[in-house]
Amino acid sequence: MRMKLKQQWMGAACAVVVGGSGVANAHDLICEKRVNGESVVVADEYPFTANYSFEVINVHPTLPSILLTATDDVLSSEGFTFSPPPPVAIPVNGSLTDDFALQIGSYEECVAIAAEDGLADTHIDNTFRVTFDLGSAMCSARLTCEREEPPPVECTSATRTLGFFSTRILTVTQCLALGPIDLGAIGTISTLPAAEGILWGSPAMYPQGGMRSQLDRLRFLLARQTLVGICNQRLFGSTPTPPSLLTDAVAALDTTDCTLISSLIDPVDNFNNQCDSFPLPEGFIPGPATPQTAQAIAVDPTSNSGQSCSP
Repeated sequence: MRMKLKQQWMGAACAVVVGGSGVANAHDLICEKRVNGESVVVADEYPFTANYSFEVINVHPTLPSILLTATDDVLSSEGFTFSPPPPVAIPVNGSLTDDFALQIGSYEECVAIAAEDGLADTHIDNTFRVTFDLGSAMCSARLTCEREEPPPVECTSATRTLGFFSTRILTVTQCLALGPIDLGAIGTISTLPAAEGILWGSPAMYPQGGMRSQLDRLRFLLARQTLVGICNQRLFGSTPTPPSLLTDAVAALDTTDCTLISSLIDPVDNFNNQCDSFPLPEGFIPGPATPQTAQAIAVDPTSNSGQSCSP
């Protein structure tokens, strides 16, 4: 398991006291908390195991102290209970320790746990609280959620982006020469003006005027990336991961499932970008970039579907 350690965000050992008695450090108990042995840890590979350790220390100079409660605001909902269970006496110069392993299966799960502390961010800032006769103490450790970096793509064939295709009429013409392009509910694209219309059209507005519905906007965003992806596959022999990505996108365009349609936009876009710097096939002539001419001939073929996102 790979972990990145950052500078100290906050001390793992800290105490906040309610009340006081004039004893050493003005209280009886302090606590220390760490995750994987540190105050701050980054999770960037999944599944990830966060090994939390807790220590409650008696700092009274002459008397034992009674631990009344020991709770963690986030980990309690994940199954954590302190052992030995309070109330329990801690002798002079003594301490109690416990640990808890939190299994995190994915970045999305990590972020969901991070939200349990009341802030919708990427930090699990759960606080361990202990109480005793004279007051309470608390301590924290931070776990930061980061997306797992995908393995680098080894390019064996080229891809080009939406920007490349939208400005090169000759490239789009060569793609259409290999047959019409099925874009599901958007329609079948067989002419250059229609293809340029998909590439240059507004995701926000219908060509006839008026704001696109959420469904039609998401369909349009996926359709333009799918058109580019199909041309990348036809002209340059590129294969997405998974290989069914483009056929999955076309199938999704035929549905009203906005969650499914939205989930495919970035993967298809990533496919179109992944080998953008790889040389084009020998002998392929892309033609010059003529954005003004390409935009001038564009005719957006889409219209209001009259449909809405399915529940």
